[in-house]
Amino acid sequence: MEEIDSVDLKLLRALAKNSRVSLKELSRELGLSISGVKRRIDKLRKKGIIKGFSIVIDSKKYGWEITAFVKVDVESRSIKELADSLLRKREVCEVHKIAGGDSLLIKLRTRTMDDLNKFIEDNIASRDGVRNVSTMLSMECFKETLAAV
Repeated sequence: MEEIDSVDLKLLRALAKNSRVSLKELSRELGLSISGVKRRIDKLRKKGIIKGFSIVIDSKKYGWEITAFVKVDVESRSIKELADSLLRKREVCEVHKIAGGDSLLIKLRTRTMDDLNKFIEDNIASRDGVRNVSTMLSMECFKETLAAV
């Protein structure tokens, strides 16, 4: 685990809230020079704490209405292969290996229920080594973040 100080933590929180904030604004908020802020950001990137900068998209506003969490019970020999195949699919938001058996938890977004069903059938349920698939639909999202800071 990498050590970060309270200023780094404050910087991470500010960037998590708005990754487009200017260095000048960050320097004011943190009480550092602009070059000091830039050095800290560069250090956090080099350590791998900051992996990149991204945007948060409201998928429903462009037609991706369905958010589902799919738990897949899969033979241990097939976990990595299945996970790797899912990483390239645009419907897949997250893939986690979870404790409690040989299982994956996958977060998916699709336009319709039919699309969700087809995706699961074509890309998960039909794969070798898959023993069971259970799907949970998100009815409403109250909080969604990319990092805990």
